[in-house]
Amino acid sequence: MAKAIEKEGKTISEAVVNACEELGVSKDEVEIEVIREDSKGVLGIGSKNAIVRVEVKTGGLGEKTFWAKKTLETVLGFLFSTPQSVKAEETENRIILEVWPVKDKKFLIGKNGEVIKSLEYIVGKIASKNSDEGKSKRVAINIGGHDGKKKDTDVPKKVAETVQKVKESGNSHSIERLSSYERKMAYIELKKQENITYETVPSKGNSKKIVVSPQA
Repeated sequence: MAKAIEKEGKTISEAVVNACEELGVSKDEVEIEVIREDSKGVLGIGSKNAIVRVEVKTGGLGEKTFWAKKTLETVLGFLFSTPQSVKAEETENRIILEVWPVKDKKFLIGKNGEVIKSLEYIVGKIASKNSDEGKSKRVAINIGGHDGKKKDTDVPKKVAETVQKVKESGNSHSIERLSSYERKMAYIELKKQENITYETVPSKGNSKKIVVSPQA
C-alpha cells in the first residue's frame, strides 16, 4: 500500500501543500481526498481548518522502488543542472535503477565503482525508511550501462594466483586495485588458504592493497 497521511490547513490548498512537503513529493504525484472542507464560521467563531488525506501515486511501482527512484532523481538534481532520467524495475529481491543518458558518467561511477556503491547505500536506506513494503530488496544502480562492479569470480581468481606466486617464490606479493567490497571478498578467500599470512596496507593515494606473505 502506498504511503498516505492526513494533514490540515486553513484551506484545502494549504493542507495539500503541507502534506506534499512532509512526503517530499509534488502535487502531481499524489491522490487527494478531502476529509473536511475549511469553514470560516461566523465572525471567526466556529471556524474549522480543512483536512485532507494525501496518498502517493507510485505509478505501478512497488513502494520501495518508487521511493528509491524518487530519491536518486532528487540526488542527481542536486548534482546536475539538467534533469537525469531514471528508469526503475523490480525483480524478486532487487530494485534496479538505470540512469541513461547520463552527464559526467565517470564522476558518478567513481574509482572502482565506489560512488555507485555509496549511492546504492544512501538510496536504499532512505527508500526503506519511507516504505512499509519491500524493505529487504537491495537497490542496484546502473550508470549509463555500468553497474560499478566487477564479476565476483575475478576476486577468487586474483587471490588464488597471488597465493600460488607466494608459495612458489617464497616472497610476498600484493593484491591491488580492489574496492572495499572486493577486499572483504578477498579476506574470505584468503582465510581458506594455508601456510600464508596477509595484511592490508596503504597503497597509492587513498587506496589500499592486501600483502600476502609466506607463513614464518
